[in-house]
Amino acid sequence: MKKLIFSIIGLFFLSVGSIQAQQLPHYTQYMYNMNIINPAYAGLNGPEVVSIGTLYRNQWAGQADAPKTITANAHTALNDNNGIGLSFINDKYGAVNQNAITADYSHTLHFGKTNLAFGLKAGVNLFKLGLQDLVVVHPGDPLFQNDVSDTQFNVGAGVFYYADNYYISLSVPNFLKNKYSSSSYQYESSDEMHIFLAGGYVFNIGENFKLKPHFLLFKGGAAPLQADINLNMLFANRLELGISNRLHDAISGMINLRLFDALKIGYAYDRHVSDIRFYSPSSHEFFLNYDWRLTKKVMLSPRYF
Repeated sequence: MKKLIFSIIGLFFLSVGSIQAQQLPHYTQYMYNMNIINPAYAGLNGPEVVSIGTLYRNQWAGQADAPKTITANAHTALNDNNGIGLSFINDKYGAVNQNAITADYSHTLHFGKTNLAFGLKAGVNLFKLGLQDLVVVHPGDPLFQNDVSDTQFNVGAGVFYYADNYYISLSVPNFLKNKYSSSSYQYESSDEMHIFLAGGYVFNIGENFKLKPHFLLFKGGAAPLQADINLNMLFANRLELGISNRLHDAISGMINLRLFDALKIGYAYDRHVSDIRFYSPSSHEFFLNYDWRLTKKVMLSPRYF
């Protein structure tokens, strides 16, 4: 059942006639979901390996109709220089249900021990606002008699510079500021362009212990710059523990486990420190990554990001 608060929000959106929507969700474990935000990551694990990943995020746990996000992606290298991928995002909150389906292409230049990949992302955004399911004060209000749905095209790009023990990523997954509108009523929602800058380094402390600091800066529309700072610890290439600080928003704990060479599962717990903590103190995130070897002759080289 849709809560009254979402009805009020929906009514406000319609009355002002224009809102910003179709905004990209953020992830605590972005370093294991990189293909979603940067198409240059496609094919990073090399030819004859198909990398498959999925992530589920429950934002503001315990609140009815709060944001819930599901992502899925698959990517592989066609050869030593070219990679392809496919990404899917479902983001649902309140009466809004958004889907993005995109295809990725990457081209990599090799410079000895370092590599520079360029990527392009293209696909469709599917937007739906379920007005008919809202609980409203005046059930006969014509503004709420029909759902709003629209489909728009979008493109993105990114660069990914990496070696065996570090990476730097810069990407814009959505260049176009699409507008989603209703032909029947004065309703309009618009995208905002997002910029992501990320990086990480792997310090070999010992044979069975590595430190992995990461950072992520992202900016979308008129929203302030946001920053994630992470420190992960990897034990015996199997168990990874981490802590993250999303400045002015949340402190997070992470754990992931490589069950065998091809399969990794992980969980993140966000404890909110912003004002949202008075309504929901926490968020939860799960991911699963699998590297499918197309031939048994292929050896999976360790990838620490």
